[in-house]
Amino acid sequence: MRNFPKWLLFVLLFLLLTKPAAAEGPQGKPFGLGLSLGEPAGLSAKLWFDRASALDLAFGYGFWPHGGPAFYADYVYHVYEAVKPGMAPFHLYLYLGGGLKLAAWYYRDHPDEERHYGFGLGVRFPFGLTMVFTKAPFDVFLELVPAMAFISPAPLYFDFDGCLGGRFYF
Repeated sequence: MRNFPKWLLFVLLFLLLTKPAAAEGPQGKPFGLGLSLGEPAGLSAKLWFDRASALDLAFGYGFWPHGGPAFYADYVYHVYEAVKPGMAPFHLYLYLGGGLKLAAWYYRDHPDEERHYGFGLGVRFPFGLTMVFTKAPFDVFLELVPAMAFISPAPLYFDFDGCLGGRFYF
């Protein structure tokens, strides 16, 4: 336990000691589609399974550490409701999760060098906030995601994604 990261122990305790938030898509609609800006920038989708869990998907263009198309799929669990509708016209949920990322990269070590190509496969650990409006079929989210890639230009590297976006629900 000496080398066990303290932050991971904190996250595990937080998940075990909190009750699930009573989350769901805006106006009870389960599927949302929209845009995200950040890493990757592109299309974002969310499919709610129940009042606390959802599948979060995105397809877009990644910029860092190398450029190219990227796709991710995350299971997210809404653990805490920070703002309730009586306080504002929306719910504000904190969520945590885990998922996979696939990406095709191209990069140059130096500007005058040829392009190198690679393929990335990695795991992601998203956490973020989502604002679910009560009177409109819309949500807004902010997400930060530490990630680790296993197949890439380097055999193992740490990555960090983050985005801001919104989705319209059907």
